[in-house]
Amino acid sequence: LAQPSTATTPNVTCNTNASIPTVIASLPEQGKGKDVTILSFFPEYFSPKDAVQNCQNTAKTLQTLYKTDGANYLTNDKVNSKSVVCVVERRGIGCNHDSAQVLFTLGSTVNSSQALYKILGSEFKQGQPPDARTVSRIYSDIKPKPRRWWFF
Repeated sequence: LAQPSTATTPNVTCNTNASIPTVIASLPEQGKGKDVTILSFFPEYFSPKDAVQNCQNTAKTLQTLYKTDGANYLTNDKVNSKSVVCVVERRGIGCNHDSAQVLFTLGSTVNSSQALYKILGSEFKQGQPPDARTVSRIYSDIKPKPRRWWFF
């Protein structure tokens, strides 16, 4: 019996060795691993303690979601008047949806779409940052496949 391949499941970890805690995905790629930055917890958005804690919790959550095939998109939203970043199954739903999983909270005065764009790794960004006046939510495909972006 053939077993399903797990070769495309990344290993997600939090790197706290650098000055900025960073969620890294190690992707198997033709026999050699490739590390990809998913999120960096910059000091302009997080205290040092919160950065490490959010990084570790986010890495653990994303690893679980990748293994269960539950992670599809990172997005930003407001939940209970707080700016949050979460994982959703599909485009068009927000962080307050039953299937959404909040990863971390941003400061109340932070524009969450601009913050998410800034802390995303380069593999997950589009060419231009979102326009704060017209873009309320961005969706970044975090599946280990070619990335796609949608703006709403």
